[in-house]
Amino acid sequence: SVVFCYDVSSGINAEYGEEEDPAMTREPDVMETEDGEQLRITFEEYKKISHMIIVHMRDFEEKTREQDQGALRKSDLLDWYISQIEDELDGEQEMIARKNIAEKVLERLIKVDNVLLEISGGDSPDSPFLVVHPNYIIE
Repeated sequence: SVVFCYDVSSGINAEYGEEEDPAMTREPDVMETEDGEQLRITFEEYKKISHMIIVHMRDFEEKTREQDQGALRKSDLLDWYISQIEDELDGEQEMIARKNIAEKVLERLIKVDNVLLEISGGDSPDSPFLVVHPNYIIE
């Protein structure tokens, strides 16, 4: 499960229910892995990863619109992200850590922010097809 200290989408501190100015608060998001280990990223890092993914998905949708193949598998999207940042990585451990972070960002984009939509189907239930919500506007 994913646990966030600060709900960056609404500017409300989930623990206390108090409104805060998102420009003033740049608390790291806390994400728990399956083994209970916590991953922390800043809001800026979250926005950078999510923007990269969303722009790539929109470009893919545009290029494949006429072929009726406008969705990417979650696993393909993670592989694409790692290939884009591989020059920044210092080894296999960092690659695994960054892939875990990207996976948690995707989960948040699907389940919390509702920016990405899962489309079931195909032969791999572990890696559903993902599309950008049609009403989402890239900032």
